[in-house]
Amino acid sequence: MRDGMIDGAPLDIVPDDPALRLRPAGPNDEPFIRRLFEEVRTGQFTATGLSGPIVGQIIAQQFRSQAAGYAAQFPGAISLIVTQDAAAIGRLLLHCESEHWHIIDIALLPADCGRGAGTKILDALEASARQQGLGALTLSVLADNSAAHRLYLRRGFAETGQAGAAHIAMKKGLA
Repeated sequence: MRDGMIDGAPLDIVPDDPALRLRPAGPNDEPFIRRLFEEVRTGQFTATGLSGPIVGQIIAQQFRSQAAGYAAQFPGAISLIVTQDAAAIGRLLLHCESEHWHIIDIALLPADCGRGAGTKILDALEASARQQGLGALTLSVLADNSAAHRLYLRRGFAETGQAGAAHIAMKKGLA
């Protein structure tokens, strides 16, 4: 899958909220994706007591590492920008297999969390996957990201074990 396409057909993930949309990410979205990563991660580091330039350096290094890791592990993944009223508020990184779709990463700007956008995106993703005849959605969530973990449990995902040292693997069967 590339550029919002699966086998030449457009990926059709449409939330039921007309203000909320997903569109393929392009080169012009790189600054937003970097800012999104920084906003999500800065809070995590400042909570540990780190501050100043060291946090900026760590976040920049982690952004590069994450991008390289995702590209190596999921070379055919699609990056979608989540918009609300045409303004970018998040990103969905999705790896599509013939039997299931794996949510590699889903992130919203902190100011946009807790307002239902994540639920609507997951619902639209599930509807699209069902329409494609897929058997499951899978993902891994950071073990210490309790808000996301609770969201996935509420949306019907079940824990399937550990995914590395810091993540919990989850799956939602669609059959």
